[in-house]
Amino acid sequence: MNQHHSPIAASQLRVTLQLETQPSGTIAASVMEFPDCRVEAGTREEAIAKVQEAFLELLTHIEFIPWDVPLVSGRSPKGLNGSNPAMESSWIKFAGMFQGDSDFAEIAAALRAEREVENDTEVNPSLYSLKG
Repeated sequence: MNQHHSPIAASQLRVTLQLETQPSGTIAASVMEFPDCRVEAGTREEAIAKVQEAFLELLTHIEFIPWDVPLVSGRSPKGLNGSNPAMESSWIKFAGMFQGDSDFAEIAAALRAEREVENDTEVNPSLYSLKG
């Protein structure tokens, strides 16, 4: 692995090997995090060795680069005032649009009341219990 281009040292990378017995009796081994890295072998030990070798070879062609993903929301680092409009959520223009609307307030109150009502149509939680 080319250590000059990768900020992640090989000793810091942990993956999960998946072993699966095929109908033919062979063992398929793959790296769960890299599903294209897959081999088949006659024994479990051989499959593990082959998938490890294949993965190490794959790593010689991969470069890991950290990326801080910019989150697009109405809560940008600059805040709503003076923030970049392109970085704000497209839903922000609807914030407060029903403020002072008595019809909407009535609908919202009815929905809240309906959510708080205990009614017998609810499924009995004891039905979900795994206890006998």
